[in-house]
Amino acid sequence: MSEDRSPLPQLTTPSDAVITSVEWLFEPAWRGDRLMARLHAGAVTLTDELGEPAGVEFAEAEEVLAPAIDADDALLDGVWTSMPFLGEGSSARHLAEAIAEEGLEEELPDPLEMEPRRAYVAIDLVELDGQALHDVPYLERRRLLTAVVAEDVRVRISPAVRNPVSSWLHAWRANGFTHYVAKHVNSRYHPGEMADDWLEVSTEERRGPSAMGRLVGARPKKVARIHDEGPGQ
Repeated sequence: MSEDRSPLPQLTTPSDAVITSVEWLFEPAWRGDRLMARLHAGAVTLTDELGEPAGVEFAEAEEVLAPAIDADDALLDGVWTSMPFLGEGSSARHLAEAIAEEGLEEELPDPLEMEPRRAYVAIDLVELDGQALHDVPYLERRRLLTAVVAEDVRVRISPAVRNPVSSWLHAWRANGFTHYVAKHVNSRYHPGEMADDWLEVSTEERRGPSAMGRLVGARPKKVARIHDEGPGQ
């Protein structure tokens, strides 16, 4: 087993890059509680994005995850969220719209807060059977993730798609996603760090690229268009 008992999730870098390369995968940015899920001896323990033990309010997540992970030991990165249940036509969305129409709120309430159901959406596999996967390329980690996690309505794997992504962005916007995450297929996993090969970008339609902005601890950069030469170019 890994000696790291308080794993931290990798962080995304805010960006407004326009990515045309096929060497990137795109997935929706899930809103909810970021949780690292460690399976050991048939039981799951959860830690939050600060590496602290998750509270008793996440006991349900531990229960649904344990039988869904097909491994002796594993560490998953994911989000405990109601967003899988918030698509167009969902009961939570209808309730939010009805409240707004009745004038009980100044604006449309957040359907995320009105949906009692939650699911764990896995976004990465960080360790498997005692081996850290930090230096394994993201595309291979994702292949392993799909082999390890048995999906059902309460445990999901985040979809990841290649360019062209415009139709996916339209669908994600309709389902309440304000951002998506672009990950280079060769990106490594950097616990607790930000990297230029995990970019969080708005789902809003844009006509072109602009400044990436200043990052903490880094010089300001400009991202024009990311073609096929890889991240950070």
